[in-house]
Amino acid sequence: MFKNPFSPIFGGKPGVFFGRDRILKLFDQAMIDTGSDDRALFITGTRGSGKTALLEQLSIRAKNKNRIVIDLGPENTLLQLEHFLIGHDEVTKTVSPGASVNILGVGGSVSAGSVSRTDRIGSGNLQPLFLETCAGAKKGILITIDEIQKVPIEDVSVICNVYQMASRKGYDVMLAVAGLPYAYTKIIMYEGCTYLRRASHEELGLFTWDETDAALDNIFSGIKGLIIDKSYIDKMNQSSFGHPYLMQLLGYYLILQVNDKNNDKKYNVTENEVDEAVSNALFSYEQRALKPLLDELSNNERTYLRSMSECLNDDRLAMTADIAHDMDAEQNKLSRTRASLIDNGIIAAPERGKVMFCIPYLADYVKKEEQTSDIISIARQRRV
Repeated sequence: MFKNPFSPIFGGKPGVFFGRDRILKLFDQAMIDTGSDDRALFITGTRGSGKTALLEQLSIRAKNKNRIVIDLGPENTLLQLEHFLIGHDEVTKTVSPGASVNILGVGGSVSAGSVSRTDRIGSGNLQPLFLETCAGAKKGILITIDEIQKVPIEDVSVICNVYQMASRKGYDVMLAVAGLPYAYTKIIMYEGCTYLRRASHEELGLFTWDETDAALDNIFSGIKGLIIDKSYIDKMNQSSFGHPYLMQLLGYYLILQVNDKNNDKKYNVTENEVDEAVSNALFSYEQRALKPLLDELSNNERTYLRSMSECLNDDRLAMTADIAHDMDAEQNKLSRTRASLIDNGIIAAPERGKVMFCIPYLADYVKKEEQTSDIISIARQRRV
């Protein structure tokens, strides 16, 4: 049996990371160059584009350079930051380890040993706490925030102001945030977050054919004893459309197929196994990625996508006028729906009056008459 290096986990750390070399090189250089524009990164992309995986890679690289890394999630983000700063050795000498935390109405407590008194800490105290930590960070600090679109905009503003002051004071600080496409404009236009307009905006899209080929070839060649024909890698490349999550799914299901039929230390992958892996991966992709995506959209947005899929030409483009005709609606009345789909990175407008899908297989998936679970489908067939 072969160890499966692929791990198609949404929002988790994959077993193997591939691509995004340009961004990683920019980040590595920014850690050295304190004047680099890339010391603040705003990463956006649709679900499955590898935002969380990339953010984790940045975190790992910073830790390897002995930076203090503060990884924050979207829930109670300020409280998480406060916990870290209070617990940090450079801060405990000025702030009680048993401080009672009250940040923008979020209550909580931090316990780090017995204390003689309790200090009240609010969001306004984050700045001196952070500056104190910066002063003791010999190799600098990196703050990362995942799913920033879920963080209250007021909390993002607090963090921006704290980071901006640390930067103004000349401390070695870096910031990397990740979120869905629409989050970027919403955040940088907010008065308290204008500092992020200076951040390098990295939009994660699909990998090119060569990038996907190199990634898959590198991973499979690293599995000792496994032999896979180059034409099979090309088939997986084409099936993935260069989508990071799909690449993980395809590789995962292929190794699963191989291990199910083989106990030897050496094995030649067959075309049938590749075909079956593609089939299983696409089914999983529909259930884990496409269905949840459509479930979050409004009825108007789903209807727009279905009409758009019917109007695609040979270049995979659809005329907005044709979509409006198919929906029996005026174009100007669909502008808000179209704009929302574009802001979410689901479609794009490459030319005036034309739109295209940005997510693999979505055009075909929305054509299906029923987006129901197997349980419902079987129940209907059995006439329960």
